[in-house]
Amino acid sequence: MKRKPAFRAINLILVLMVLTVSCKSYRNVEKLKPFMERDQGGYYVAEKEFGKIKKEEKILVELVDGKRYYMYYGSFSDKILLGEVWRDFTSSVKIDRYQIEIPQEKIKNVKVLRPNPGLTIGIPLGILGVTLFITLIAIINDPIPGI
Repeated sequence: MKRKPAFRAINLILVLMVLTVSCKSYRNVEKLKPFMERDQGGYYVAEKEFGKIKKEEKILVELVDGKRYYMYYGSFSDKILLGEVWRDFTSSVKIDRYQIEIPQEKIKNVKVLRPNPGLTIGIPLGILGVTLFITLIAIINDPIPGI
């Protein structure tokens, strides 16, 4: 007995979804390779850590006073972080971009948006596992004749 076209379409959708998922997350710049020495020169984030960030990469900057900025990395020179804010942290709404300069002494933490292999592999495997489990339960409870 041939499988129904709807069953094939569902399988195709699941396979395409699993193959195209690529997850990114904001990762702490200090945990990115290459690892740097721990001497931060009295700052929360060492100057050498900014060398790991590529121009125009999306970053999340947390300041000592609690403010946070989603921004595109521009450069870091003379202990000043230059970038372009692209989204408001509190409302998560895209805004008109504007340039910002942040002194190093005001920066508490910097996170960089990078691919996360754990999420990229884990989410599709989880979706696939749940789908197979549901399919197995459905077949056990109502077997398809001829299969």
